[in-house]
Amino acid sequence: MYTQLLMLIALFPVLVYGQDRKPLSKGDCLQPEPFRDYRHCDFNGRDLSTVNLEGSLLSGVNLQNARMPDCNLEGATLNDADLKWAMLSGCRASSADFTNADLFHTNLDDSSIDNANFTKANLFGASLNGVAADRADFSHANLKDISMEESRLTNCNFDQAFMMRAVLIESDLSGSSFHQVVLTGAALEFADFTRADLTGALLNGTTLTETRFRGARLTGSRFVNARMQSPDFTDVIDPPKDLVKD
Repeated sequence: MYTQLLMLIALFPVLVYGQDRKPLSKGDCLQPEPFRDYRHCDFNGRDLSTVNLEGSLLSGVNLQNARMPDCNLEGATLNDADLKWAMLSGCRASSADFTNADLFHTNLDDSSIDNANFTKANLFGASLNGVAADRADFSHANLKDISMEESRLTNCNFDQAFMMRAVLIESDLSGSSFHQVVLTGAALEFADFTRADLTGALLNGTTLTETRFRGARLTGSRFVNARMQSPDFTDVIDPPKDLVKD
């Protein structure tokens, strides 16, 4: 009886389930479709413009230098994926999982990444200008030299991220959390940190031209050598001693 059971199991493929609990079948690497398992594929350098990979499984997949403008990665799983130098501008990637992925110098300009997960991801030198990223999670990520100009980054989690020399000019970061974040040398001109929580954040040497911190929590934060020109610290909570108000 046991032998017959093993023979029956061998006749059917092992199913991988997506986030919606639907089984994912093995995808065609040459003609990708949504809701498929592509862990066996290598997309290095491929032209995948406007490709639809919604809900697909891409864990650990090589996507280096892939050209994927206007792609659909909504709900896709890309944890541990290699996306170095990939072009993902204009993509839809809401609720996608990029946990521990390598996005070194990846271009995500003008993409929609609401609720996406970038926990522990490497985004060194990445470009996320003009993104829509409400409630995205960047905690513990490497965001050194990242460019996030004119972006909507509301209610995001940046806790313990490394954001040295990050460029956040004219971005809306209201309601976001920056616990123990390193923002040394960051460009924060005209950025909006209204009601953000910057507990223990390091903002030494930052540029704060008309930067808004209305109602923000600044417990234990540091602004040593910050270059300030008319920043707005109205109603901040627990301002540090080294904070100089205009």
